Amino acid sequence: MRYDTEHKQRTHEKVVQEAANAIRQHGPDKIGIASLMSKLGLTHGGFYAHFNSKDDLVAEAISHMFEDRMEAFRKCLAGAEPAEGLASYIDLYLSIRHRDRRDKGCPVASLASDIARMPLVARKRFEVGIQHLTDAFTDVLKILDKPQPEILAASVVAEMVGAMTIARAITNSDLSERILDTARRNVKERVGLANT
Repeated sequence: MRYDTEHKQRTHEKVVQEAANAIRQHGPDKIGIASLMSKLGLTHGGFYAHFNSKDDLVAEAISHMFEDRMEAFRKCLAGAEPAEGLASYIDLYLSIRHRDRRDKGCPVASLASDIARMPLVARKRFEVGIQHLTDAFTDVLKILDKPQPEILAASVVAEMVGAMTIARAITNSDLSERILDTARRNVKERVGLANT
């Protein structure tokens, strides 16, 4: 049976979305093509109509994860004052909900420990994604007239990712929440949003 281009594109996007969720949840080494395709009601052989290899899928899934994160950033800023929008994103990022939804969250916090062992194509997509996220922060910090916005943005992104990574790793829920609360207060204070 032949499918139109739109159907193929929708299927391609479903595979990428499913792979992104699985990679965030279990890591890139734990996903299998056969099980991924089966979960979507597709055949293992059908995978190769969309991707040349698992590495290609992983790289595309990483780009997709970052686009999800950027969409969350844009939604927080849409229709809001820059300070309010940035504070909203910081709250969203350093939330218990984000901590508990690893399958939908930030790819940096999910993949930081795996990325160095991944193929070059995936590592490059990861690097581009981090740069876009940092640039988005930089743009808002420039609007807010913060000194050295590029350096501040890189530092803030690193602090947020680090806090989320540690909060997810800790089994003690109270300690995990304190880490997120402390990071949220510290980041907001550093960017001049302590009262937002």
